[in-house]
Amino acid sequence: LTVLSRIKIVNTSQLYSSAEMTTRIRTTTTRTRNRKRKASFTSLSLFNAFFFFFVFFFCFFFPKSSWKAEAVPDGEGENDPENEKNTIKRMTSSKKNNKTSNENEENDVTVVVDGRTSSSSLTFDAVLASIKRFSLESDFELDLIRQRRFLHEMPELMWNERETASFIKKELEKLGIVYEDAAEPGILARIPLDGDDDDGEGEGGSGSGESTTTKKNKIAVLLRADMDALPVTEETNLEFKSKNEGKMHACGHDGHVTMLLGAAKLIKKVLESGEEILPDEARRGKVVYLLFQPAEEGGAGAKKMLESKTMRDMKIRPSTAFALHNWPYAETPSGSFGTRGGTIMAGAGTFEITVTGRGGHAAVPHTNVDAVVCGAKIVTDVQTIVSRKTSALDSVVVTISTFHAGTVSNVMPDEAKLTGTLRSLQPETFRWAMDELSRVANAVGLANGCEVEVSFASREVYPPTVNDAKAAEFAKRVAREIFGKEEGKVLDVDPVMPAEDFSFFANEYPSVMNWIGSYNLDIGAVHPLHSAKFILDESILKNGAAAHAGYALGFLALNSTKF
Repeated sequence: LTVLSRIKIVNTSQLYSSAEMTTRIRTTTTRTRNRKRKASFTSLSLFNAFFFFFVFFFCFFFPKSSWKAEAVPDGEGENDPENEKNTIKRMTSSKKNNKTSNENEENDVTVVVDGRTSSSSLTFDAVLASIKRFSLESDFELDLIRQRRFLHEMPELMWNERETASFIKKELEKLGIVYEDAAEPGILARIPLDGDDDDGEGEGGSGSGESTTTKKNKIAVLLRADMDALPVTEETNLEFKSKNEGKMHACGHDGHVTMLLGAAKLIKKVLESGEEILPDEARRGKVVYLLFQPAEEGGAGAKKMLESKTMRDMKIRPSTAFALHNWPYAETPSGSFGTRGGTIMAGAGTFEITVTGRGGHAAVPHTNVDAVVCGAKIVTDVQTIVSRKTSALDSVVVTISTFHAGTVSNVMPDEAKLTGTLRSLQPETFRWAMDELSRVANAVGLANGCEVEVSFASREVYPPTVNDAKAAEFAKRVAREIFGKEEGKVLDVDPVMPAEDFSFFANEYPSVMNWIGSYNLDIGAVHPLHSAKFILDESILKNGAAAHAGYALGFLALNSTKF
């Protein structure tokens, strides 16, 4: 019937014999079958062409590196031991040619835990926005000013910051933050983001290692503030000036402590704000350490804290450390933030040179060995370490600050004592300059018949403070959210020759030291650090607290031990 329906039957067909009719039907059937095959082949060719074009188009415009991993559906893999351990998978999206898109894509980390996903870049933005908002609350700033003024009235010298430590502990207790003594009166406080203070066995820690979080997901950040004052008599007219005679917070460490206490309060507020800001999976196994350090002003308190049992037994080794120093100089006005990768502060060593000759009557110097002349030659000859032995592209400072010899005019003394400071920006140059100082002084002594001893033991040598390049870039990223993105708000600063014992932390962890601008002509905050007239601009406290908190929570939101 199918064949016959396709044949045009006309009356003339009746003229054919049955044999002829059969032949015509067979011929027509064959032709029909061939036409169908040809049509089917044509349709298949068009479909194949369209399919291969679609595959080419998709692969060309959507490279494999940009394909997003899908979340694990609820209910799947419930018996998987990896899920039981809350394994966190990190997947980064592809880089774009556009620089801005590139920066955003590099930090677009997707976290997959128990079948749930959250973008770390979105978490970072939410956390920083919340910290900024909380820091602008009037009650928050007033509380910071109250704390800072209390500390300013009671300055204490290095290793004697006991009232300061007591005040800090009371403030931490108000916030429900646990702490331990470390190189007393130093304090190491701890904020576990998941609320679980028993975070199991970590590097160097003890315990069974049983924890709700796998070891590889444990991440910690260290925030540091120094708390000692200087032996300086304050010469300001502030209502809250120092009440401890001969002692002053002339370096602004009272402000540093206040900013870190403020950061603790901001971190707690973020944690109490629920998962809308910081999802549960971004909290697990994460810890913020708050370190209040004594004896920065020459006592190497940072080194002593690192050597303390408390820090050696830390359950989670910090992945990075962060510190701020107020910077009251015209290039960093109040409201600005500055840092740099690489060396930011010089290494410093305090040396003492003892020259021993043979004293006697000043009228017969030829019978004596003149320690004063030998000492004077040392003063001049060590200057060649800088002027003739150091590259003009490098930086070294050698300063003889004191020279003591003799008591009466007609007696040549047996001994002369010289003291000074040596500084350099590069660690290798610093070590070389220390050796060269000893070599030159001893050579001068030999030439003048005197014995010379050079010692750096009177004060701990501080190595140069070298910022981790990636930590510095991340600090700037955080600062742009806190201080603003306008020109002049976040600065690339030059290295300076003052020293800081934060360098010991920088030698231990990827770290970043930063300046928070505090120069304000309107309120007289123009005097340099260590000046008896130094005034700290209190308007910087809220941003300093926010920068601390933003760096810590922002880094932990990345969910990685590396930048």
